[in-house]
Amino acid sequence: MLPKLKISAFLLKRLERIKQQCSGCLFGVLYGEGTLLLMGFNVESTIGHLNYEQIQFKFPAELDLCGLVKFGDCTDAEAHINDILKDVDITDNPILLQCELGTLVGMRASVFIHSKFEEVPYEVMEAEQLYRDFCFTKLKCSLELYTHQTVEAVRREMHTLRKLVSGGSLAFCLESTKIYVTSGGAQGQGITNESLINNVLNAVSKAISSADENHENIEKGGKKKVQSSSVSLANVFGALGCAYDILRINVLRCKTRERNAIDSTGGSNQAAPPAVAMCVKREEEKVCMPLEVEAMAMLCKSTRVSRLYDILIESICRSLRLFEQSMVERLENSTETPQLLRPSGYHFFPQEFGHFLSCSYLDGVSDDETSVQDKRKKLHRHFGLPVTRPYFRRANHCLFYDELSTPSPLVNTHIGLRPSGITDGRQYLVQGNYHYYHYLQQQMQDKGWGCAYRSLQTICSWFLLQGYTEKPVPTHREIQKYLVNIGDKQPSFVGSTQWIGSTEVSMCLQGFLNVDSRIQHVTSGAEVANLASDLAMHFQTQGTPIMIGGGVLAHTIIGIDYCSQTGKVKFLILDPHYTGADDLHTIQTKGWCGWKGGDFWDKKSYYNLCMPQRPIIF
Repeated sequence: MLPKLKISAFLLKRLERIKQQCSGCLFGVLYGEGTLLLMGFNVESTIGHLNYEQIQFKFPAELDLCGLVKFGDCTDAEAHINDILKDVDITDNPILLQCELGTLVGMRASVFIHSKFEEVPYEVMEAEQLYRDFCFTKLKCSLELYTHQTVEAVRREMHTLRKLVSGGSLAFCLESTKIYVTSGGAQGQGITNESLINNVLNAVSKAISSADENHENIEKGGKKKVQSSSVSLANVFGALGCAYDILRINVLRCKTRERNAIDSTGGSNQAAPPAVAMCVKREEEKVCMPLEVEAMAMLCKSTRVSRLYDILIESICRSLRLFEQSMVERLENSTETPQLLRPSGYHFFPQEFGHFLSCSYLDGVSDDETSVQDKRKKLHRHFGLPVTRPYFRRANHCLFYDELSTPSPLVNTHIGLRPSGITDGRQYLVQGNYHYYHYLQQQMQDKGWGCAYRSLQTICSWFLLQGYTEKPVPTHREIQKYLVNIGDKQPSFVGSTQWIGSTEVSMCLQGFLNVDSRIQHVTSGAEVANLASDLAMHFQTQGTPIMIGGGVLAHTIIGIDYCSQTGKVKFLILDPHYTGADDLHTIQTKGWCGWKGGDFWDKKSYYNLCMPQRPIIF
């Protein structure tokens, strides 16, 4: 039976951006009754070895090679097709996409059947359906490797370690539950091999909600019984700026492979260790290399739990292969005495992808070293990404809610807002993630004077979350001290309640982040609407939040909805004057983050806009 073909809307947008003749490999997930969902692609090199075998391990488990994509009249596709088709394992009917350059018009999809390609229809899966139908697993596993510091030894010992991992001696426990998964099956809290991943998600969600409510009842003296309800795992274990539910997995070591021996602690999840130690037998003259594995897999929520064990094992093995690649590359390219450096894994979620991607970097080797820059440049080229902005620097790695050391401000508070109401308008929005900073956060009593400081903090958070910097968002005092140090303010400014404006914001962006800004001036609030086309261009090309100051008030513009035919425009505003708790519902319904018309700006005040410009780095 031919697979039913679906294509991620994220993938289609990426395909549309390719404007040079080339070919590449398609990666997707097979689920349900033979449905194949295309999620990603890479661009193959026109010379030398094909790179898809190296790229494969960067995808989460279950995202596998499934076909070929051809752009324009590229002849490389015919040369590569036989090599690629023989390596497609997840389906007997590999896919061929044929795309014109820079457009989706005329794109054709075909499947390989009876030694030839036959054209087939396809459906587009939008982001909302992806988030609804799929989820990811995330696990951590502590391993140890003993090896000589040679390429051959590392490859041999890593192969042995993967065999040990695949040997059936590991067990998995789902965070916050007593659900266990072993090579013999799954059990706990009503979950069996026949259960669906969606059943597991519901069980985990209810367990977390029940634990939270029990804690709340205890704090209230047990006087009120709160009815249990589920919580979103995207908001518990998920990544900032990502709407996928995530299952967090703990790794255990089985004493036996028998299913009823998985819990030697009498069923207590809390007594189980969070990670497993496993190593190849130690020998003299070998170095000990601790490996902290972080592995991910993509799951359709209708997948049966009986498949979960093998998928989790595959996710660990992929991470180990990434580690092996980075260690071997360093040893092969070293001009000095070989020294084995420890690899660390990083997960990335480029907004254009709609899925996670993992990379391995060596500890002690900075992002600015030539070898690491070359590695990132190759990744940009392999995935058809521009080399004008960062995607795979360490600072770009995903931040997961359950790993944040301290509570952080809300992320992307505009998501979920109602439409602006502009007829035939086009939205131009901030690109990427940001934190919403406002009055009274971080125990700072800045009501009445700190709005521009908060707008600056929001902008700095954008550069941090997009990987342009690893510097933390500056505090009010740090901002004031910097302005004193450069001679803009008197020493008495530090610790004061004096406000700042767009000029000071631009100075701080330059000083803290080496970011240039464009300053736009209007003599009246009535003129702000005349900047609509300029603002649209800014959000298209720069995508950064804009600080706007007028009188003694400052706001942050994070988008506009603009109809060029009628000139009608509305502004998407983050209001730093909010003084309440970080409750998204309140912030959106009360207008602290929302669409504002031209009458929002004071006609009697002049305004300055600080429009930060992206540095060109990758």
